[in-house]
Amino acid sequence: DPLVVHGAFRLFGGRLNDLVMEQGRAAVAVAAGEPILDMPVGTGYFTLEMARHHDGLVVGLDIARGMVEEARERAVAAGVPNLVTVQADSHHLPFPDGTFAAITCSNGLQVIPGLVPSVRELARVLAPGGTLFVSVVLAPVGAALPEATREHLPTLLRPGRDVARELARAGLQTSTSSRARLATLVEATKPF
Repeated sequence: DPLVVHGAFRLFGGRLNDLVMEQGRAAVAVAAGEPILDMPVGTGYFTLEMARHHDGLVVGLDIARGMVEEARERAVAAGVPNLVTVQADSHHLPFPDGTFAAITCSNGLQVIPGLVPSVRELARVLAPGGTLFVSVVLAPVGAALPEATREHLPTLLRPGRDVARELARAGLQTSTSSRARLATLVEATKPF
């Protein structure tokens, strides 16, 4: 947390930590007691705060076993019983269609290989009428390249418009999009 959350996120995203916390509060409001997914959970820094203010289940998912265990230990130590952690691949989420009323995907898409399968899975497990809250740090050096070429680049090197395009292709409607330094924040809703 000291290096990534308090160092790199502030350097590359300015007020990014505050903005991600705002997205978490918005997810709690949208979910209204229904399940929320946070993917990737990382150490649970943002997820714990969200779970503290949510009356329902919060699932923190990550492919890294160490992150899942750290988030679980932090939830137990903080006395936050409604945070459950799951180790799984973002390309194959182990949940039925429409499971979550809200999903937060904070600062993960830039390092997860395969933007398209990750976004498709997030859209699949989002309930109709639910909202996906994304924050992603981008160094869009590939912005000048043709779209067909950019699709082969890691998400980190792609422009925010590529993330927005994949959300739309997955059937989500972007309601807000903003930038904070190199970070792009998006809210997208799944139609009924």
